Amino acid sequence: MNPDMMLLLQLNARLLGVELHEKQLALFDLYQNELLKWNEKTNLISEKTTSDIVNRHFLDSLTAAGFITLPNARIVDVGSGAGFPGIPLKIYLPSIHLYLLESNRKKVSFLKQVIRLLKLENTFIIHDRTENVTRTDEWREKFEIVISRAAFKLSDLLPLGQYFLVPEGLLITLKGPDVSAELKTALEDENTSKIYQINQYDINKSFLGPPRKIIIARKAK
Repeated sequence: MNPDMMLLLQLNARLLGVELHEKQLALFDLYQNELLKWNEKTNLISEKTTSDIVNRHFLDSLTAAGFITLPNARIVDVGSGAGFPGIPLKIYLPSIHLYLLESNRKKVSFLKQVIRLLKLENTFIIHDRTENVTRTDEWREKFEIVISRAAFKLSDLLPLGQYFLVPEGLLITLKGPDVSAELKTALEDENTSKIYQINQYDINKSFLGPPRKIIIARKAK
């Protein structure tokens, strides 16, 4: 990341209420370089976003930072892919205990490399499919937060929230501008989980592109 891009990340993060110091910026620099290197051989992110990783991936992930208020929260990033939103959040909030759930072998190899390269403590990978994980009790009610960045529809996420979350835990999902149909399906047709109190928040920052929404749901006691 050239100095201009590092400054852009720092200034735009500040507009999200996120203050990044030099060490964190250096970690984002390493992350971006490794992402670009791997993406030449492995499809980690779409080609159209490689020229704007700072805004499209790093800052988009950091929009969820303000909703994570428990310092040592155990968080599972479901369908983590290339590490979004989990790894940017871990860089900013180093005290969280982060678990990256990903089934794709090549993406898992990339995530392992990033964890080593960035020396991220208390960062782990669950290499499996969600349907396999939820058939066992190993991870049941082990997390204060479940987070996902557009990897699953809300109707699929609510049962995952019920499985992974402790009582009163939070489900956070980053979405595009229109989630009305998805919400309707999840709440009216398929919401048999113990997730309630669903709120949506608008994220309107020009550098992120079209308006975004964050959906926050809480598991019942």
